[in-house]
Amino acid sequence: MSIPFRFACLFVWVLLASGLQAQNNFFRFKSDFSIKEKEAGKDQGRLITGAIYYDKNLHKTVYNIRFPEPEQWLVRDTFMYRMKADTLVSQQMVPPVGEFSIFNMILSQQLNDFGLAKVGYTPGDVQQDGNQVISQWLPPEQLKSYLGPVSMAQENKRIKAAAFYDKDKKLVSKFYFEDYTVHSGLPVPGKIYQIFYREAGEFVRIMTLKNIVINQADEDSTYDFVVPTDK
Repeated sequence: MSIPFRFACLFVWVLLASGLQAQNNFFRFKSDFSIKEKEAGKDQGRLITGAIYYDKNLHKTVYNIRFPEPEQWLVRDTFMYRMKADTLVSQQMVPPVGEFSIFNMILSQQLNDFGLAKVGYTPGDVQQDGNQVISQWLPPEQLKSYLGPVSMAQENKRIKAAAFYDKDKKLVSKFYFEDYTVHSGLPVPGKIYQIFYREAGEFVRIMTLKNIVINQADEDSTYDFVVPTDK
């Protein structure tokens, strides 16, 4: 099996340097999810369903997979542990997405600008297009050797779309955010479209989030899992 969720494709989240600082008391995110993936050149896509548990203070993420078969993906730091029936079946290194995961940005209320301001991006041209505000973000000098500008669309101060470019201004990826709902005062997109442009062709992922819970008070052992190699 390829790295679940194809973490290696998350170009932007890997390269954006380190550390959003906590600005609120939102620290846990739980949701049922489904992911549909389609890769250029392949006749069939892939469907994954399950539940996500993320705790920003613990820097741990749990994916309880229901389909295509029951298993767990446990993510901490730069390692992912794949479990079946409480048995470790694989261990892989993954990019240090960490605090730039979509779930952390939701809890940190940084999703509206993808956390770009926190890592030194500066706003460029801004245009009004109907109800949407289209803005350009320019990378800081120390990142210009490998990162390009970002084009972002917001509506009612919520991100609707973002396009990321490399240093040569070649399109790398696009994100679309739809079906927002508010939970404990936090706006959360119910559907996220991701398109990655690669030499082999487009890779498309659609993530749907349902039954969202913020700051869940129980299931502590699920959020604070013990890494299998620590047992």
